[in-house]
Amino acid sequence: MFPLFETIAIENGKIKNIALHQARYEHSLITYYGKSAITFFNLLDLIQVPKKLHNKLVRCRIDYNAHQTKILYVEYTPKTHRVFKSIVCNEIDYSLKYADRELINTLFAQKGEADEIIIIKEGFVTDCSIGNLAFRNGTQWFTPNTPLLKGTQREYLLQSGQLQEIEIRQEQLEQFDEIRVINALNEL
Repeated sequence: MFPLFETIAIENGKIKNIALHQARYEHSLITYYGKSAITFFNLLDLIQVPKKLHNKLVRCRIDYNAHQTKILYVEYTPKTHRVFKSIVCNEIDYSLKYADRELINTLFAQKGEADEIIIIKEGFVTDCSIGNLAFRNGTQWFTPNTPLLKGTQREYLLQSGQLQEIEIRQEQLEQFDEIRVINALNEL
């Protein structure tokens, strides 16, 4: 059983944000299992992209537990998200990248004609079903300071100054010009 996973982007053989993934992986193992029960792997050493995918955008999924990993490589095709629907769920906890996504899938099933959902918790904007969110107001990009999961791409964009973290309440959504999904495979 693998309760946790990482999704890593590999483009033309280049592994993106590996240090941020390694840090989250180690933090997740310690949080989930405790320090004494784990074996850390160097994710960079585990990744070996199949030759047929070397010139592609690849979604590398690493499922893991305290002692083992399982890796899957799939060519990735970006999706377009034009219509978002707000869904309220005050019970959700996705502070680690859990393999069990049953609640998220249940929320996503409520999207109706929308392409993606915006999960609202306690009145605050959090994330969507597949990543963090970025909101544009004029020329500036913002992300909620209440994410369900602190994504690696979100962290990279915050560190590089391309994104600012702010409080965003559900009723403030209409003040933004554009919404983008950001995750390991979807940059700003």
